[in-house]
Amino acid sequence: MKKALRMLMRPIPLALWILALMCVSATASERQSGGLTIKSVQGTANYSMDHSSWTALKPGMVLGKDAELKTGPDSTADLEFEDSGTVLRLRPDSLLELTRLDEVVAEENVIIDASLNPEAGSILGSQRKLAKPSTFTITTPNDAATIRGTEYLVTSAGAVTCYRGEVAVTSSHPGNPKSAEVPAGFSFNPATGQVAATGSANLANSSRDNQTVRENADKLGTGGLNFNGDDCDGDHGHDHDVSPHRGHHHHHGHGGNGNNGHNQGHGQGDNRS
Repeated sequence: MKKALRMLMRPIPLALWILALMCVSATASERQSGGLTIKSVQGTANYSMDHSSWTALKPGMVLGKDAELKTGPDSTADLEFEDSGTVLRLRPDSLLELTRLDEVVAEENVIIDASLNPEAGSILGSQRKLAKPSTFTITTPNDAATIRGTEYLVTSAGAVTCYRGEVAVTSSHPGNPKSAEVPAGFSFNPATGQVAATGSANLANSSRDNQTVRENADKLGTGGLNFNGDDCDGDHGHDHDVSPHRGHHHHHGHGGNGNNGHNQGHGQGDNRS
């Protein structure tokens, strides 16, 4: 009996302590499925977890991996993935599948691995810059858009429009694979594989939805923060924005001289997504 007690009272070897700490760390960093919160619904919207039966979508619901969401004519649904600073608007006559919504909590950071599949219509979103090595991808049959810190619109056909920041696009069209960077004020055309200045009609068509997404991002506390690629045009951190009237331009602030900035306009193209 005394021998057994002495065995129990011996100092625990350092190797065992390290093993125990590794187990605790692994548990704290365990991958788990995140959830997309429904913030509001305008008109008619439904969701399905089995690709066959559909239920009315309501504010406050939280949906996870494999859920499908669809909107009716003249209807929209506003969505939020708080952990990744993601704000989305599913536009009218759209169908969206949440193919992956994983997250890993590592110390003070949340690592995101998310993938969405717009099967019909389009989705407009705002994304804060993610902690590395997080990934947020929107996939279509032939294209994948890697969302960094940006405001964007992606259609089910693979067209991509960038309003702020930058979107990386990889196209795997048979015989015409391409990779492209889409900066603010430009759009990617999946039919041609080309990036061109976004047409004013396209900007005007999405301006109301874009404004709502920005307001929702502000409420989440991510509006205008950490957009990726703000310096890709050499403006050294100045806001790189898009207007439905002026198109692709930059705001350069000048303090104390009564001049609030000047716009550097870029020609408008006819590219539409």
